[in-house]
Amino acid sequence: MLRQIVQLRMSEYRNLYDIIIEKDNLLRKIKENIDFSFINPMLKESYCEHFGRPAKEPEMMFKLLFLKKLYDLSDETLIQNTKVNMAYKFFLDMNPEDSAVDSSLLTKFRKTRITEDILEDMLGETVRQAIDKDLINSRMIIVDATHSKTSAKHETPTQILRRMSKELRREIYCTQFELSSKFPEKPIETADLNDEIEYTKDLIKTVKDAVSKNGTLKAQKALVKIEELLKDDRIKEIQSAVDTDAKFGFKSELNSFFGYKTHIAMTEERIITGLEVTTGEAPDGMYLENLVKQSEDSGIKVEEISGDTAYSSKANLEYAEEKGIKLISKLNPVISCGTGQQAENFVFNKDADMFQCPAGVLACRKAINGTKDTKKSRKLTYYFDIEKCKNCPLKNGCYKEGAKHKTYSITILSDIHKKQKEFQETQYFKERAKQRYKIEAKNAELKQSHGLGEADSVGIKAMHLQSYFTAIIANAKRIVKLIDLKSA
Repeated sequence: MLRQIVQLRMSEYRNLYDIIIEKDNLLRKIKENIDFSFINPMLKESYCEHFGRPAKEPEMMFKLLFLKKLYDLSDETLIQNTKVNMAYKFFLDMNPEDSAVDSSLLTKFRKTRITEDILEDMLGETVRQAIDKDLINSRMIIVDATHSKTSAKHETPTQILRRMSKELRREIYCTQFELSSKFPEKPIETADLNDEIEYTKDLIKTVKDAVSKNGTLKAQKALVKIEELLKDDRIKEIQSAVDTDAKFGFKSELNSFFGYKTHIAMTEERIITGLEVTTGEAPDGMYLENLVKQSEDSGIKVEEISGDTAYSSKANLEYAEEKGIKLISKLNPVISCGTGQQAENFVFNKDADMFQCPAGVLACRKAINGTKDTKKSRKLTYYFDIEKCKNCPLKNGCYKEGAKHKTYSITILSDIHKKQKEFQETQYFKERAKQRYKIEAKNAELKQSHGLGEADSVGIKAMHLQSYFTAIIANAKRIVKLIDLKSA
């Protein structure tokens, strides 16, 4: 239950804050320049109005998570520091003698009170406060994506099933040895995923009743975990049993990562105005429209967008033209050739310099078809690994059974690409494109100062929380910096 009236308790020790905490202390500056009073009404609906024990103030819990990401701390370290750090207590509106909350409340607050929509509203509020303080005057947003690695180990679906079934069999051998004689025959080492799925289903069917009735807690948990994994075809997509949402992405043709992407929009003043969190294989340019919408909802008038070649797709060019927005994004030499017959499903990955299919798999090679001296259009053809296509959950309508190759070709330069090609040769385009470096520095700040380079938990929901809080903190710091520059 959320308290209707917050009682302020005055302390005879409050004046210690004025003595101990310097005027240029970062937390003092943030507290004095950022109004966090929007938190309580924003989270009101997530609390019961009339029942339950009075909850800790949402604003205070939010500020605790703010401190956690500001200094990249664990829950336990944060709470220990809160007990002794006067700057923390001042920022949290605590009295010097107040005790800290239990760290378990942070977990409950994260999981039960904060949703993705609320996070978006919270980020938008920091933008609105920057606008109200007359700190944002630009009409351009700069867009880019940065990656976060998961700490979970990557495994193929076949490896995951083999390991999990092995753990179940081992526990049964130790505690219910008589069941081992009924185990189905294991598939050969070179068996494909479908064979491994069938074997695992047979194993579960054989041991389920005995394990459920008389098996150890460890065996029962292993059985339930495998059953959950096999409920639908999602097993064919997951790449880690620990972090089932994480996916492979590419930083270059030869440099990959396993985890997530955070797609960011920010103003020239380096205030983050929009954010999208996806799995690692997601192409950068697909989320431009969402980033623009978030920015506009926060009060930004978007007249220009600056981004790298990933954002110069035909769909983005058409969207920008429709909205009357200048897109400061160079055409990739491959994309400038035009789009193929399935352009809405196949997307060019500029980091890997390859097209990727709707399942997120990169082409394994490419080749140019046609001769230079012919008047016919030449085609650039991308070839996909046929073995992956055979087991792909999205193969219906994409892969034809028995086909020896799976390819995707691009040919014609569209009119809108021609128009963009002319635009990128202008002096105006070249001058405005120079602003894009700012977002590279912002990405470095988010990773190096606030730990966004690695996911601090598993699952895309946790990645949403981490990315948004990191962006909110970066905005608060930037607002303070801009105010200092303005008053200098």
